[in-house]
Amino acid sequence: MQALLWLLLPIAAASGWWMARYSAIKEKNRSRAMLNSAYGQGLNYLLNEQADKASEVLIRMVEVDPDTVELHLALGSLFRQRGEVDRAIAVHQNIIDRSRLSKALHNQASLELGRDFLKAGLLDRAERLFLDLLERNEYEKVVCRYLIDIYQQVKEWEKALEIGERLVSLDSGSWKQRQAQYHCELGDAALRLRDLDLALTEAENAWIKDPHCVRASLLMGYVHRLKGDYDSALEAYCYVEKQNPCLMPEVAGEIRNCYNRLGQGKSWEDYLNGLVERHSSLEYLRKNQQQLHSSLLQRLRYRCDECGFTSRKLFWQCPGCQSWISVKPLSQECRTSDSSLQDAL
Repeated sequence: MQALLWLLLPIAAASGWWMARYSAIKEKNRSRAMLNSAYGQGLNYLLNEQADKASEVLIRMVEVDPDTVELHLALGSLFRQRGEVDRAIAVHQNIIDRSRLSKALHNQASLELGRDFLKAGLLDRAERLFLDLLERNEYEKVVCRYLIDIYQQVKEWEKALEIGERLVSLDSGSWKQRQAQYHCELGDAALRLRDLDLALTEAENAWIKDPHCVRASLLMGYVHRLKGDYDSALEAYCYVEKQNPCLMPEVAGEIRNCYNRLGQGKSWEDYLNGLVERHSSLEYLRKNQQQLHSSLLQRLRYRCDECGFTSRKLFWQCPGCQSWISVKPLSQECRTSDSSLQDAL
């Protein structure tokens, strides 16, 4: 009898293990069937453009199955792309609120939620999420770009400069050109407050960041002129020729005025003749000396290399696509024959 008992014990244990495994498999299959049914229901709602019901079903599923998180991240991004930002926020916020979420998925959901807030115009919330990711050194390059966009929108140029420094180390030197523009923005703000010394300092800082920054030269020349230092103003304005001869129409009138203020009208004539000899496409400046400040500039045209935006005014940041220093003179004002230039004017 005792021998039979010892024989039955392993059988009973194996039987119990098998029953437990069978029960677990059955429960897993039941859960999978429920999930499949819920997915089918959610997709059916989407296909029938019942986005409210679809989002309710699919959001609830995150709480049921941890393996669906990545799918829900994609779903939230889809909602954002369709302009349904509220639903995207609900999906991504629900993912973040999960207690068992891995660090990598939590960071990814935080990035997506920040994008949602940015799309919704909730810049302060987006900034907090991006700064938190930056503090953890997650998605550093991407996050810095988003923060730059935020600071540009709210015109917090000092913060933009700080983030720009990180991008210079992460990316290429092209960000130095962008930083030069931020310094010029600070210089323009100082001018509005009549703080000429600060405006001059910011112009010099811009020049250090980007020696080819025409805007810095214009700002520096303008400040020197306001201070009555026409020699320094003249030097700054003339430097534009080395930076971009095509933009000489923007400063030709100022150069002439500086020479006149210094009582050097003949020097202006000599300078203009030399300028045209060096750049024959600028002959129209000599033929339209009396219009250097008014109708001449109004007839010039500019176009953005990035989006094609056209204007009769030089913009440092394109109003169309928000790109910096992408608005340039149209070729016929700068590079075509003298006769074509004269006809255009």
